[in-house]
Amino acid sequence: MRVRLIAIAVVAMVAAGCGGSEPAGDPPARKVGELTAQRPLTLTDPRLTAAAAQATYLRYLSTAPDGSLVEVSGAVFLPKGKVPEKGWPVVAFAHGTSGVDTRCAPTDSPDLFASADLVAQALDEHAAVVMANYQGLDGPGGSPYLDGAALGYDVLDSVRAAHWTGLPLAEPTVLFGVSQGGRAAQAASETAKDYAPEMNIAGTILINPALRVDVGPAIQAGTLSHDQYLILPYILAGLRYRHPDYTDDRVLHGNLLAAAPRLAALCTGQMTATDSAVGSTATPDQVRFADDTARAIFTDYLADTDLPRRATTVPTLILRGDHDVLVNTAWSTAAVAEMCRLGIPVRDDVLPGDHGGFTEGTDRWKPWLADRFAARPAPAPTC
Repeated sequence: MRVRLIAIAVVAMVAAGCGGSEPAGDPPARKVGELTAQRPLTLTDPRLTAAAAQATYLRYLSTAPDGSLVEVSGAVFLPKGKVPEKGWPVVAFAHGTSGVDTRCAPTDSPDLFASADLVAQALDEHAAVVMANYQGLDGPGGSPYLDGAALGYDVLDSVRAAHWTGLPLAEPTVLFGVSQGGRAAQAASETAKDYAPEMNIAGTILINPALRVDVGPAIQAGTLSHDQYLILPYILAGLRYRHPDYTDDRVLHGNLLAAAPRLAALCTGQMTATDSAVGSTATPDQVRFADDTARAIFTDYLADTDLPRRATTVPTLILRGDHDVLVNTAWSTAAVAEMCRLGIPVRDDVLPGDHGGFTEGTDRWKPWLADRFAARPAPAPTC
């Protein structure tokens, strides 16, 4: 990948020098995946210090939902051990929800806002881990939250930027996403062929992926779970990225409306017992659409960001719980059915557990990851 990127850069420089269309002395055009800064990242979590030989903080350019360039941050973690001849294969890790506030970048948290364990496990599988913070969490602009396309671009461009650091990274890359990150990883898988054709995507791993977040009908039916009540302020923050005038009171009422600004400002792990009680005591009358326009904007936003959206030939493994009450199991079942209809080679393993984890089968992704890096044939899809 490094050679290809250098070749592309040389061609661009020659073309710029021969075209004469820009005044002399103008800086070269900036591009997605461009590394803008790097520095060592100090690790203190014992799981990470045990598994990582070093960590590097990155800033790089990616694509915002409106198509403009946006600066995003992330990190590269290298495993301990002897570096392979061609460098470490890459796990492009897309983290679960850490929040929507600029303070909620995982690299600003000792435990990566609850992602440290999986990052350490991936390092123990002899892979480098490249993690995007997602746009808006540590940089300009707000968080688009559920905008899968933008999240996917962040993931792909983090890998591009990592290859410019000079760190020993190989080309084979497996996309690995959890919850919100499952949406990011799947979006990256679907767009890589056109957006990042130079990348070698060997596979995609999705754990309890939020491919569909179909809360609109649940709001109307009054069947939201306590966890879903608490996630609504995040969803509304993401919706306002597209519709700045869409206020919380177009959906939320009572105690939930009063608590929404604080809930939206919290990062993973910062919720107090009082905050949790807002969800556990919420009732259907606290969540209802103010009018048909409010309902249409909300439901259209979710429908426009749901996945899958296009076919991909990338082998895909899904591990998900059989009684998930945050990303409803039925929503994910519908998403998998659509993946099968599109011809995506997906292996869908439904395990005993919920959104927080499984009682068995938790490590099934590890041999699957090793097989993808070894270029072994993927298991038959479960479609």
